[in-house]
Amino acid sequence: MDTLASEFFGKESWLTHLTVLFVCIFGGLLLRWAIFSALRFYNRKKPTLLKEQLLNYLKRPAKFFIPLLLIYFSLVFYSELNAAAHKVVEALLIMNFAWMLMALLQAMEVVVKEKFQIDGRHKAKERKVVTQLRFLKSVAIVVIIKLSVASILWNIPAARELGETILTSAGIIGIIVGIASQKSIANLVTGFQLAFTQPLKIDDQVIIEGEFGTVEDITLTYVVVKTWDWRRLVLPLNYFNEKPFVNWSFNSNELIGSVFFYVDYTFPVPALRTELSKVLTSNPLWDKNKADLLVTNIDDRAMELRATFSARNASDIWNLRCTVREQLMAFIQEKYPNALPKFRGTDTENSFVGQQNRHG
Repeated sequence: MDTLASEFFGKESWLTHLTVLFVCIFGGLLLRWAIFSALRFYNRKKPTLLKEQLLNYLKRPAKFFIPLLLIYFSLVFYSELNAAAHKVVEALLIMNFAWMLMALLQAMEVVVKEKFQIDGRHKAKERKVVTQLRFLKSVAIVVIIKLSVASILWNIPAARELGETILTSAGIIGIIVGIASQKSIANLVTGFQLAFTQPLKIDDQVIIEGEFGTVEDITLTYVVVKTWDWRRLVLPLNYFNEKPFVNWSFNSNELIGSVFFYVDYTFPVPALRTELSKVLTSNPLWDKNKADLLVTNIDDRAMELRATFSARNASDIWNLRCTVREQLMAFIQEKYPNALPKFRGTDTENSFVGQQNRHG
């Protein structure tokens, strides 16, 4: 009986191992529930965005991290277990800890972005911070992953010996890798330039390769531009060092748009100026900063009129230009149909036309 009891309930028995494993998992889940319940209660008493995001992003990795941590501590009492079991638990713990760090970065990004958001829009200086944050988060995630993999491999004796062997020929390998990864390194350097010199920011409205769009994402290797028709232009970071592009919201989102009209000399310009004011006043896209109508040119056929007005961003200015163009053209056609451009020939041209008519 003593032998049987020792086999099933002794320190080295499989039943004891399973019981300890079950207790660690159950206790870890219970501890995680208690911690997050307390955090939720505290958030209800004094709600903050940080606590809300921590609850949202850390609840999944914590579900595994706390039980793994308890299992790891319990292995101290089971030194007779295979060393491979210790290494496996350590590797899982390192991976889960890396997961928690990346989740923490995600939560902090949301908090910072919300802090710098005003009326659903980002101003230029706020978008600078958001762009730098996005890039630094990408770099931090790469560093976390590499350190995690390195820590796991360092705990494996065979992998450590392999690493030492590789390091003996690091000079040659470094040259080969350096040549092969020139573009990647150049992209990384360009990424730092974009993040800190700020020629391009998240939510900037740009014209690239003749396409109008909004900068949707800046990663370590490429930039994603969402075009007006919801297509995505994916451009390598080096593109922005080698080719020019138009940034409509470099320092601010506000823009001035213009529409040109060509009318006869007899057209009453003040009437169109009054109509422009009515059109803009009734349109919510106009930001009420600038509105003007000027005669900008006269040639031998028509007057050139330029209507200028401002709006909050590039999308609004585009739609406002289309609306102003349509409504003012309708006004001219309805009220002054005879004021559309007319062709006036010179006396020489009239004489030549008359001779042609006489000679049939």
